[in-house]
Amino acid sequence: MGLHNSKMRAKLAGMSVPTHMLTAALLTLASTNAALASWGDPWEAAAHRELDRAITPQSNNEHLMRLSALRALRDQRIEPLLVSLTSDDDPSIQIHALLGLAELSEDGRLDPARVVAASPAARQATIALGLDSDRLHVEDITYLLEQGELTAETRLQLLTSLLEKGEHVDVSIVAAIDTSHNPIVHARQAALLSSLGEPSGLLALSARGAEQPADLAIQDSCFEAIIQLRRLPSEAGVAFAHACIDANLPAGLRRFAMLMLLEQDAPGVAELFADEFTRATRRRHQLDLALLLLMTQTPAPARSIAAFGDDELLGPIGKASLYLSSDPARALPHLETLVDTGHRRTTSWILDSASNWPDTMAVPLLEHILDQAIEAGLQSNSSAHGVDAASALLERAPNRFRKRLADASDDGPEQQLLLLALLQQPAPELLDVITAIRRIGVGQADILTLLVLARDSDVLKPTDVANLKLVSASTGSSHAIRTQAAWLSVRHTGVVDDMVAALLKPTH
Repeated sequence: MGLHNSKMRAKLAGMSVPTHMLTAALLTLASTNAALASWGDPWEAAAHRELDRAITPQSNNEHLMRLSALRALRDQRIEPLLVSLTSDDDPSIQIHALLGLAELSEDGRLDPARVVAASPAARQATIALGLDSDRLHVEDITYLLEQGELTAETRLQLLTSLLEKGEHVDVSIVAAIDTSHNPIVHARQAALLSSLGEPSGLLALSARGAEQPADLAIQDSCFEAIIQLRRLPSEAGVAFAHACIDANLPAGLRRFAMLMLLEQDAPGVAELFADEFTRATRRRHQLDLALLLLMTQTPAPARSIAAFGDDELLGPIGKASLYLSSDPARALPHLETLVDTGHRRTTSWILDSASNWPDTMAVPLLEHILDQAIEAGLQSNSSAHGVDAASALLERAPNRFRKRLADASDDGPEQQLLLLALLQQPAPELLDVITAIRRIGVGQADILTLLVLARDSDVLKPTDVANLKLVSASTGSSHAIRTQAAWLSVRHTGVVDDMVAALLKPTH
């Protein structure tokens, strides 16, 4: 079947799409001759090619973005494909497959048996990610620890998680792990042992830090020890953090130790903070220190408030810190002032922390960040924060999100930011609002609307399915969008089983 026959030309003409996208799609389809051997429809051949790129390592690593996009659809029909990918030769693909299966499971847990069967690199990374996202329960951790092929680092991570979950861990088990080959892992082991009442290794590291503060290996070991000590507080850990601050170690390492002391509200930490701020001479270092007060909801000491003065960033950081834990409503205007400055690290912290705040504080801040991103435009540095704020707003205040989406100007930046947020999580309850959005062709907002509609709908109009195929074949969209469009076009065409069978990787 030629690309220039009358049926194909008529199909393209009936889609009402921009000429440049038709041209791009035609050029892309021209490169699918190999796929046509198994897929008679060139549009389905293009979808096959896009999906195959998602599960085949690419030199520019685009397959990782494509796999993330597939996982974001949360489509149970992808499960057989993910199962086959757990035995792929590429560790990064195995990791995506294991996490994707966990996301599709009823309880959101990783399958420990599949994790054990993965390659060593994929196993180690998946366990670390699973622990961070709470996708491994006590029985899963116990099962993994019973397996022989685990690195010392992974064993320490699993044992630490057991302790965090209130389980008993024998100090002799931790001490028996051989970490002599890796000073970084040895430092974590020493910190873990200190929380179990055996501080000798941590004391030795502290002494080395005081004697050789310029030694990079010792600095790295101190940093790793603090990572561990933050998770399992102890008196030995507090003493270690004090020693790091007292020593002539780099400013970044001292700040990390200060963060731990502030988190644990160690005795005398307010004055210690004020002294460290006075010690800082570079403004960036001062800002980094001041942000620790917000991160730990610690009121700034009076001496530091005076030092912050009317600085456009330090001033509102100090004032917000005074009320963040005791009276959040009074902190709100100062945090909004910080958002207005466009300081990215502060905005990132607000987005990360909003889930812990009451609606009366979180929702106005999220909308403030979103409004700033809308005003700055889609190509600005604020756009990513805008999408994150919109995603958080959808989860925190769905009715407010619904109203904003319904009222947003068609094709405008607000509509696109909200649609991008919707692509991060299924929201079938908003299907009526999505259906009401006016779509003409496949402009950017139209594409985003179409993807959300296709993901959350059981049935699509033939013209919408045709447009999905067009998007998947066009080089005018991102890899992630083309991948999602390809899968959704396959789903709504009714050839999922055939496509999955064609993509399946052989299991070992």
